[in-house]
Amino acid sequence: MLPSSKKEEFNIADYWQVIQKRKWVIIASFLTFFTIVAIYTFRMVPIYRATAVILIERQRPKVAPVQGMYNVRLIDREFYQTQYRILKSRSLVKLLFEELNLYIDPEFADLDDSIGSFLNRVTVEPVKKSKLVDLSFDGPDPNKVTKIVNTLAGQYIKQDVENAAKVSRSAVEWLLGQVDTLKERVRESEEALQKFREEQKIVITPESEREMTTLIEVLKKKEAQLVIELSEFSEKYGKKHPKMIMLESELTSVRAKLDLETKKAITIGQAGIQFNVLQREMESNKRLYEALLKKAKETGVTEELQVSQIRIVDKAEIPKSPIKPDRKMNLGLGAFMGLALGIALVMFLEYMDNTLKNPEDVEQCLELPFLGYIPSSKKEAKNVNKIDLLVHQQSKSVVSEAYRAIRTAMIFAFADKSTKSILITSAGPQEGKTTVSINLATIMTQAGDKVLLIDADMRCPRVHKSFELDINNGLSEILVGKISLDSAIKKTEIPNLSVITCGSIPPNPAELLGTQKMKDFLNEVSSKFDRVIFDSPPIITVTDSSILANIVDGVAFVIQGGKTAIELALRAKQRLQNAKANVLGIILNNVDMAKESYYYYYYSYGSDTKKT
Repeated sequence: MLPSSKKEEFNIADYWQVIQKRKWVIIASFLTFFTIVAIYTFRMVPIYRATAVILIERQRPKVAPVQGMYNVRLIDREFYQTQYRILKSRSLVKLLFEELNLYIDPEFADLDDSIGSFLNRVTVEPVKKSKLVDLSFDGPDPNKVTKIVNTLAGQYIKQDVENAAKVSRSAVEWLLGQVDTLKERVRESEEALQKFREEQKIVITPESEREMTTLIEVLKKKEAQLVIELSEFSEKYGKKHPKMIMLESELTSVRAKLDLETKKAITIGQAGIQFNVLQREMESNKRLYEALLKKAKETGVTEELQVSQIRIVDKAEIPKSPIKPDRKMNLGLGAFMGLALGIALVMFLEYMDNTLKNPEDVEQCLELPFLGYIPSSKKEAKNVNKIDLLVHQQSKSVVSEAYRAIRTAMIFAFADKSTKSILITSAGPQEGKTTVSINLATIMTQAGDKVLLIDADMRCPRVHKSFELDINNGLSEILVGKISLDSAIKKTEIPNLSVITCGSIPPNPAELLGTQKMKDFLNEVSSKFDRVIFDSPPIITVTDSSILANIVDGVAFVIQGGKTAIELALRAKQRLQNAKANVLGIILNNVDMAKESYYYYYYSYGSDTKKT
């Protein structure tokens, strides 16, 4: 995991470097995910979709035996939602199963289970701003899905016609029942009118009514005239005058007749009113009867000529290509997901990576000078006998140039101090400190220095193996006083490079290295050689390196790039500080420049310079 100080400076270039460094993780993720998706896609059973286009118009009620009986106005939205639901109804699917005999089809063997799965494969999609509907069915057989969707559309229209016919038949039955009822009511009203006529024994006509009215008006005028005459004669004659008696007799007769005619008119009027009521009722019943009889006949004809408002605009055609799997989309998605997963994995690995990989890591996390890096020597090692002798055998290689840069950095780091004796150590094992020790000693001889390489790793010595020397008669024998310094120094094939091997491995290396004899030994070899390089054990595992670090002029701390954890390096640094060592700086070893893009330009420059 990167320290917070490093994360704060993480930018786009850093992300690109991370991707470049771990590109094989991305490539592996991409290929793996893409291959899985490709295999899955090409093994999927192709699914075809057949689509028929249906026109659905909202039917208007044609049968209305009574005002408002079937005048039901459905909102268009409700109507069409109902139709869509009918298209996916179980009853309609059962009709389809019967029509195509799908019960024996292996794909639809179990009716109850199949209808549910069948409906899941039916798609009803309204075409926007129109009365058209796309009716689709999906399946593995293009011919079968085409036949099914066309039959389903036909069954839907057939069912609509049958439902409309049922409504018409119900209306006809209702109308015929009403006709029979009204027919009986007409008969009853005619009989009631005739009975009334017979009981009243009157025949009321418009002429007789006018004559009766005229007679009453004449009698009223006569009465008024007689009243006036009686008034005039009463002033001239007395009541017993014959003229007065005649006028009063005539007035009494007129009034009696007027009263009789008025009563007669009232009686006739009342009878006429009842007569008119009965006559209007009879006529109303007749009109309603005739209207219902006409509607019943029309509805019967409508039932026979029933036409659906729903029709197929375009029949489904056999699909030429499957709708799924969408191979292009799946492969594209697989490629994208593989790439995205790879990048995410790389970022996760980088986030979890708590190793030191470049100079910034060294300076920010350890706060120690960076002496230089040593690139991975896998390519160069193919052309040498031993990796420890690479600088000697390929003095102009990129690796050799890296060691020269480190040598220069060491010289300038302590230019004002004597740094004859240098201890090479590491935090843990397998970080390449022995290889660094040998090659660094070799590169120093190429500058003209007389160099002594001492194998002070008395627990796991390896220098003698690299030079094919006898391990005996080495450092341990010198420190216990068995042999002299001169007898312990061994020449190598490298000019100006001498070696003192570990010698016999002692039981207590730390106690042996911590003696005054060791300090005296160091002073003696420093006087005879320009540079003295100590190869020591990892400082974390044992105390040997801490003892030596306290007495040498400087310490070079080897860290394997991308392998050594920050926490381990910090502990090693603390050990060196506790030993009061002069730390010259950090050497990043075995850096894979193909992964660590930070070093790309340095590597390219070094390569180019060799060509010129």
